[in-house]
Amino acid sequence: MKRNVVLKLAIVICLFAVAPAYSQDHHFSQYDMSLQYLNPALTGMTIDEPYAWRANTIYRSQWRSIASKPFTNQLMAYDMPFKKSIGLGGYILNNRAGAGQLNTLNVMLSGAYEITIDPTNKHNLFGGLQVGIFHRSLNVSDLIFDSQFSTATNTYDPSINSGENISNKAIVRFDANLGFYYKYFDKLKKVSPHAGLSLFRVAMPNESLTGEINRLPIRWLFTGGCDYIVNEKITFSPGLFFMTQAKVTDISLSALFDYKFDNSKYSAIGGLTYRFKDAVIVRGGLKYGRNIFSISYDLNVSYLKPYTHIRGGLEIGIIYINDKPWGLSRMKMM
Repeated sequence: MKRNVVLKLAIVICLFAVAPAYSQDHHFSQYDMSLQYLNPALTGMTIDEPYAWRANTIYRSQWRSIASKPFTNQLMAYDMPFKKSIGLGGYILNNRAGAGQLNTLNVMLSGAYEITIDPTNKHNLFGGLQVGIFHRSLNVSDLIFDSQFSTATNTYDPSINSGENISNKAIVRFDANLGFYYKYFDKLKKVSPHAGLSLFRVAMPNESLTGEINRLPIRWLFTGGCDYIVNEKITFSPGLFFMTQAKVTDISLSALFDYKFDNSKYSAIGGLTYRFKDAVIVRGGLKYGRNIFSISYDLNVSYLKPYTHIRGGLEIGIIYINDKPWGLSRMKMM
């Protein structure tokens, strides 16, 4: 019976994902590792030192404990400075939802521009824009329906004809995002506050696979925090993540540490994040210069806890920066 409950729950999740109602975008627990997906204004931007190009990737797998197949997210991104005060880049983001193989793909081109004119280089305000495509598809043959429940075995039997006359579906839509990001930076100060505001799905693409009109609502995302230099070895970075889309709100508070090893370019990173009414996220990793490898795990504390047994999602993120600028003068990028 326990397996039946799990199967039914997986079915409900897949059916709600394609039902004619507002749905929400997925999220990453290591939101600061997603860069362009966090805020378009971060494209090709830095504040301290110039670089040639930057690449990052994130992989996330969750709900393995309750779904017959886990839900997975993969992000691959690339960005670079282009002339003074301009950053260019793009990303590919793919999300696959469980056994029904409801697949959502975003391919976005991204650009950012430095808005501020500050001779002291302390106040830094950037704006960014992304345009691209939103692709969604569904493999109906992998779905399981109530009519496939076998009373003989007391389980769901995929070999039983479901009686559903539904074909595989796929759509392609135009998509666009925009954002603004501010950071105060002074080498003589120990505190560097920052904040960002992003709007995703501003084109409100029609996500319906049935020909009806069901537009994705705009997703509002606000981030804030600061980097506090405790001493020569330790940097403490508290942060706030607030996201809302339709009637769903996601709030996370994080506390991260960076510990530099003696006479080395290596640093150990770690910390905790609490996503309200959803998960406690444990995180750790390693930095070499500005390159980062980070891994986290979600401990589920939501109403699904009796089914998940606290097991949530595994996430791995990598940021690689090529530090050799192509003859560029100092410019401001994030």
